[in-house]
Amino acid sequence: MRVDAIRLLREKTPAAKSATRFQVAGTDLEVANVRELGQKLKAQWKKPEPLTVDQVEGEFQARYARIREERPKAVRATFRDGENGYAGWRDAHINSHGPDTNTQARAKNTGARETEEAFMRHRSLLLRVDLSAIPQGSTILAARFILVASDAQFEKGRDPRVDANLWVAEPCNRPWVESEVNAYEHAKDKFWKAVGGMHYGDDPDFHPVYLAHGPGNAPVSTWDFVEAVKFWTDGGHENHGFMLHGDSYHYMGRAHNRESKEIRSRPALLVVYEPRDAGCGTRASPSSSSAGPLAR
Repeated sequence: MRVDAIRLLREKTPAAKSATRFQVAGTDLEVANVRELGQKLKAQWKKPEPLTVDQVEGEFQARYARIREERPKAVRATFRDGENGYAGWRDAHINSHGPDTNTQARAKNTGARETEEAFMRHRSLLLRVDLSAIPQGSTILAARFILVASDAQFEKGRDPRVDANLWVAEPCNRPWVESEVNAYEHAKDKFWKAVGGMHYGDDPDFHPVYLAHGPGNAPVSTWDFVEAVKFWTDGGHENHGFMLHGDSYHYMGRAHNRESKEIRSRPALLVVYEPRDAGCGTRASPSSSSAGPLAR
């Protein structure tokens, strides 16, 4: 093939405006983006009390005890890499920040880092937790996702202790590979339909729904994840994880990943569920590569 001439326009053709609307799971809300949702919920924001991981888990354990009073067959499970042989988390950071010439950062894979940035949709964490130990058809009664920041530096206007902020969990629709994913590819030679996985049309890169939402905290953030766990365990959607991103009013410069040397600081998901056939056994334990969580 021969090309005789190439003409370049002085002005870049503007991208078509997106008409995507995101459903907010568990509510009747529909928004254009996380910032719009943040504005809708800003009046409900309350200054948070700092929490430790032990406090979050203690509160969850107390809730589990209350649930057991009415549903004695309920089971609690803790999904955190390094606890009880569990190794089912995967995480990476995607940088799709402009301009389009930002190819080096966009093409970089960060799946082996101990800590990484959590921020806005174009620079944030992609995570997945193996939930195969939860029997299909179980009733999800409670769930909390825990993420621990590894720094305590806040820019003006981005301190979660004093500034209203919002984060969401957006579910992925591609089987990404931790050691290969970046802003262009979800696996080697397998490309997102749009940079950063921001195609929401037919066969979307990410589903246009927010499975979880809520403000961040410092140094430990936690979000209700009931709708998210239901999304992946009810048999209707493949579990390809989620991107956690915010409205920019909380900049988590670094967060602990599953590779962190501090096991208790690694991402964790706490779940209380009731198996559909609670008295008839449950699904076999996952393979040793993603051993079962601590269940009580």
